[in-house]
Amino acid sequence: MSLPPLERLPLRVRIGHGFGSVAYGVKDNGFSTLLLIFYNQVMGLDPWLVGLILLGALLFDAMIDPLVGYFSDKTYTRWGKRHPWMYAAIVPMALFWTLLWFPPALSHAMLYGYLFVCAFLMRASVSLYEVPALAVVPALSTDYDERTSITRWRLLFAWTGGLTMLILAFGVFLVPTLGHPIGLLNQDGYHRYGLFGAALIIVATLVSTLTTHRRLAHFPDEAPTHLPPRETIRRIFVALSYRAYLLILGSTFFAYAATGVAFSATTYMMSYVWEMPQSGFLAYSITLFGGVVGAFLLVGSLQARIEKTIGTVVLGLLGVSIAVLPYVLKLLGLFPQNGSPALIPTLFSIVTLANAFSVGSVMLGQSMVADVVEASQEKTGERNEGIFFAGYFFAQKSATGFGIFLTALILSGIGFPKGAKPGAVALPILDHLILIYVIVLLALGWSSAALIARFPITRAEHSARVRQLALQKAS
Repeated sequence: MSLPPLERLPLRVRIGHGFGSVAYGVKDNGFSTLLLIFYNQVMGLDPWLVGLILLGALLFDAMIDPLVGYFSDKTYTRWGKRHPWMYAAIVPMALFWTLLWFPPALSHAMLYGYLFVCAFLMRASVSLYEVPALAVVPALSTDYDERTSITRWRLLFAWTGGLTMLILAFGVFLVPTLGHPIGLLNQDGYHRYGLFGAALIIVATLVSTLTTHRRLAHFPDEAPTHLPPRETIRRIFVALSYRAYLLILGSTFFAYAATGVAFSATTYMMSYVWEMPQSGFLAYSITLFGGVVGAFLLVGSLQARIEKTIGTVVLGLLGVSIAVLPYVLKLLGLFPQNGSPALIPTLFSIVTLANAFSVGSVMLGQSMVADVVEASQEKTGERNEGIFFAGYFFAQKSATGFGIFLTALILSGIGFPKGAKPGAVALPILDHLILIYVIVLLALGWSSAALIARFPITRAEHSARVRQLALQKAS
């Protein structure tokens, strides 16, 4: 079985391929940051039920990812393995994303059902695109550091897509009006947010798919072997049970669960804990993007000097520890008071630093999935890029959904009021929110680091394996 080239890619390929992850950023930011507060505070649904429904839609989606991964591995067309799936997913993604933000006038019981169906179909459509798009990464190059570079661009654009939507939400779509003095409760703004996101999804995914079309959209070197259903399922489980891969999945789950909690709690923290003005939301969004650019540059300078495992652990621990610092200091009465001129610059400087470390950790961690492909190929004789990235993507999605559900449980558990106005929530409720938030983030972040620290594949081992596989192919 042939190997992808050991090469550094042209910059236009890295950028073009990475640009497609803007769509995932749009989806992920919407699900993590605004979907819960929209269906809770605007549509009037109970937060824990909304969280449960989003988690339930995710569980129904559980079998989509590995099946897409497996069958894209077995696809044999003149457009290659991945591109037919990617092209087919573009319009459904945009459609179901739009429907999420245009709920019809229904009873609450029926609205829960509507949310479930739309959330499931949106997640399934994203799987049809994102799993093959991720599987393209190891197919572009076998170079240890080049894979990190590809991943850096993907994550930079994913965050760019999400934060662009966040900035537009707080600065354009969800602004106070005469009829809606609280911008976050402006239903018309959510409609505009949904339509703009759909357009961005279409443009980003189409450009990205066309970018890699010339390199990869051709008949694979070998026709796949199609197996009976039982053997197919067995092969999927064998591939997904590889120890190094399981460590990545576990670490990824905890890391993205922490991200899910942090982002789904963002609007509550910003509105009720810090009592930010509208300008504060905009500044927060720009701050996050500054952290992402910092991560992009940081990993770029470190990737050739360190092992991915060490970088992932160190940056991850720094990120989560710094992220909770403002909340710990606030509980201790040591942080600038709300409304103080020092609040925004102090808080957002810490947020920028924490986000740079956290995103840098994810960049290195995601590129490690590609290195598992050759390790598995050495043992099984098969390249299962689709299966491996399907499992990774499902861990990522399920963890984010779990994080949103945890936030919903926290809000319900502390009795957070519906339709609450900033400054009017009782102090004990806010203190409980902060305390539980800090404990949950630290527990998730440290669990992620503890697992990935045991990842066994090093730079030297990967390079030797690629050389050996190339020699076997040549002979």
